[in-house]
Amino acid sequence: MRALVATAVALGGAALLAACAPDAWKASPGYDGFLDQVQKACYYQRIGVVNVGDMLTNPGNMQSTYFIDETSRLYAGKITRDSWTSAVTAFIQGRASDPGVRCVLEQLDKAQAAQSAPPVRK
Repeated sequence: MRALVATAVALGGAALLAACAPDAWKASPGYDGFLDQVQKACYYQRIGVVNVGDMLTNPGNMQSTYFIDETSRLYAGKITRDSWTSAVTAFIQGRASDPGVRCVLEQLDKAQAAQSAPPVRK
């Protein structure tokens, strides 16, 4: 019975890793900066009963891993804002109107505006 459970856990872990955004494990200064911005602005904002900051600083649990993966996909433009909202709130048992959802999306808007701003002349 233990072997069956161990096999199921191993297969489940492999499936989760395979489902991760392809860039989730690569260094990305833009994405890292975005996560820093989210952490500063949204740390105590909740999605369901979980603080955004807890998901960013406790990467060992399933909610954190899923949140970071989906947020990577959102930042990279691989999923829409609505898809991110639906996925994250369904997994974490939150609502689209939760303060953490609104805060993360606000930070995305700021990050995208900063990327598209023309360079400052000196």
